[in-house]
Amino acid sequence: MGKIRRTFGIGAIVVVVVAAGIVTLAKTGDPKPTNNNNTSMLPISANLHVSAVPVSAPAAVLIDAKTGQVLYAKNVLQKHYPASLVKLMTSVIALDLVKKGSLTLHSIVPVSQGAFQVAKTPGLSVAYLNPTETITLSKMLEYMYVVSADDAAVAIADDIAGNEKDFSKMMNQKAKQLGLTGTHYVNASGLQNAEQYTNAYDVAKLSQYLIENYPVVLKYAKEPGMYIHPGQYGYTYDQLLGQYPGLDGLKTGSTDQAGYCFAGTAMRNGHRLISVVLDASSFNNVFQDTTNLLNYGFDHFKPLKIQSASQSLLTPLYVKNAQKQELAVAPKSDVWIDVPSGQGSSFTVQFIPRVTSAPIVKGEEVGKEEIGLRNHVVLEVPVYAKESDAKAGFVTKSWRYLLKNAHQGSARILNWVTRKVSKL
Repeated sequence: MGKIRRTFGIGAIVVVVVAAGIVTLAKTGDPKPTNNNNTSMLPISANLHVSAVPVSAPAAVLIDAKTGQVLYAKNVLQKHYPASLVKLMTSVIALDLVKKGSLTLHSIVPVSQGAFQVAKTPGLSVAYLNPTETITLSKMLEYMYVVSADDAAVAIADDIAGNEKDFSKMMNQKAKQLGLTGTHYVNASGLQNAEQYTNAYDVAKLSQYLIENYPVVLKYAKEPGMYIHPGQYGYTYDQLLGQYPGLDGLKTGSTDQAGYCFAGTAMRNGHRLISVVLDASSFNNVFQDTTNLLNYGFDHFKPLKIQSASQSLLTPLYVKNAQKQELAVAPKSDVWIDVPSGQGSSFTVQFIPRVTSAPIVKGEEVGKEEIGLRNHVVLEVPVYAKESDAKAGFVTKSWRYLLKNAHQGSARILNWVTRKVSKL
């Protein structure tokens, strides 16, 4: 009887080994998804460092102009009227056309009847344009940035689209392209309209895009004033120009409903920051809030390179129904973050996939990495596939199906034999 038990035991062990081998083989052919991250961080739009900076306005944000990293956030998704900050998008539409070759900065922009009516309206910021004038696009942009001319914005819109309604459609299309999900435009000037709104984060992203792609606007924005007409001089509304070191823009705005708004930017030692303050109670307050934000950014953060261009993330992309199934992903450019001075450089990186099914082409944007500081997402960086991965063929799919079923069957055999052996 003992010999029979030993023989059965040896046989059972052989079955266990074989079954375990099949299970292991099956697992190698069916990799598990590696895209699920258990790290939970506050979103990039959550309040950040609010207690560290005195800001009286209800909504504000501070970002790094190069990376878009959020350094300070207060109610950044809260809806507000934009006032003349709308002119930032008006500039983008015009300068996009310059880039495409449809316009030049020397193109003549006629003073439309709509613009002329605005120029004659009391209480508005205008350049007193009239249809007899011959004015270039460059001069119209200068009017918008220096004296916040509403009539210049309307003239640009009418020249490009025929009317402000159609121009606003172009603005909203561009807003969607830039990911400005909390913004809607109905005119080019920023004159009050209940259906026109934005938020601090969107204005910051728009300002970043404008400065990065069309730095010519800073030439206009840093002018302390300009001659509107011979003998008629207009001063900028930006009270920080010449007062705050490194500040060279960007755009003010104010209406009774929007309060006082300012998208500010300054650069020191090659490091540019962008601040946005919305709905302050006065120009004094909006500029004081801006000063506090920029001081905080320049005084408390230092740039740190954390990843090289094309350096693969530790977490690969799991691709369904693909030949390779796991792909290396990486950013296209070096990744920098601003870290708090004197507090080390502890940060987290989390991969968030956007594309998970084959086929995938090398260089395709497949997701983003979220960079976190103190359990708060502060930067989102797009990542790209480092190689292509086609759809799996019939043979590959069939093999995986067999392995999967072998795995399930072998696992059941393994569990049964293990129970029997334990009773010997």
